[in-house]
Amino acid sequence: MDAPTPSYLRRWPGLAEAVAASRPRRDHAALLASLANVPDLDGARVATWRGDRWLQRRKVYRPDGTLVADDRDVWLAAEVASDGGNAHTTWLRLKDAGYRITKCEITDLYLVAGDHAGDPAGFIQGEVALEHEILERELFEPRPWREPLVLRDLLRDDGPMLPAEQIVAVRPDAYRLRRFIDVKAWLDVADALEQVRREAFRERHYRVTNSEEPGRESIQTADEVFPGWDAFPAKHRRYFSDWQRSSAGTARLCNHWILDLTDWTDAKGERTLTLIPQWAFNRPLAKVDASKGSDYEFYGRLQKLDRRVGVTFGWFFYALHGNRVKGDAIERVIRAAEAGTIVLPEHDYRVLKDWEASPYGF
Repeated sequence: MDAPTPSYLRRWPGLAEAVAASRPRRDHAALLASLANVPDLDGARVATWRGDRWLQRRKVYRPDGTLVADDRDVWLAAEVASDGGNAHTTWLRLKDAGYRITKCEITDLYLVAGDHAGDPAGFIQGEVALEHEILERELFEPRPWREPLVLRDLLRDDGPMLPAEQIVAVRPDAYRLRRFIDVKAWLDVADALEQVRREAFRERHYRVTNSEEPGRESIQTADEVFPGWDAFPAKHRRYFSDWQRSSAGTARLCNHWILDLTDWTDAKGERTLTLIPQWAFNRPLAKVDASKGSDYEFYGRLQKLDRRVGVTFGWFFYALHGNRVKGDAIERVIRAAEAGTIVLPEHDYRVLKDWEASPYGF
């Protein structure tokens, strides 16, 4: 039985087909045009992209360019089965036939749409894969250090790369719609799950002993053992709250950050949603070292980062995730503000003090 569609996913009839029919261009004009007349997606734009993935599935071609199979793994399993399960026989039969396999490189495009309306989470995030599929290498290594004996060996040991002039596209580049997520609705689901977890934790009881009074013990609640454990919201909610109440709140969050959102259920049926923010800034960004320079010089470097990314107090959110600003920068800014060596708006100072009381990051 198929799992129900999560409530935060947005779907529109015919959109996947319209996206797939769009002709890829550097400016993605056709893709954006396919969204222009879709309710809630007008004004969508590409916020950023990531190009470090590829499909595990590989196609198989003959030397003359004829497609043999859409899935190398499935095809090889069938070939081994036809040889009575003897993978070595299959390898001997196919290794000199000149078969070639593809690699489908994927650039993930992140699109955002929505008017924000004062809520940093008030937007829809779309994920579209741009596929570039090429003939990449030979099916088998012709002279392996150990000849394959089982199917796993055939699947693990890819052949050598083809010469550069033979690495060609096997089809035009194409878009593939992955999903559109209503971020506010996603947060509502995450909040509900967090509430269930917190209620379960609150109901726990602990047997507490006293090392100074051996043999004496008491039963205490989670609130008694861990006072203040629920003083702050979960970090997925704090991230948006801190953006809204700080100087960063004058900027539109989805113009500067996209979200890596996951939703999975383990073998025991426990569902977990996770959020990891990813910056959308696509140009070089210098690291800020909190151990160097005077307070004034150090804070000046943070402000320079803010100007470069276009967000006041943006450095704080880079300290929450990534390697441009480390967490010790937050602590130094707090110390400098309290010493009077830098001037910090009160609302930003409050965000930093709350972080100091209960640090979080991604």
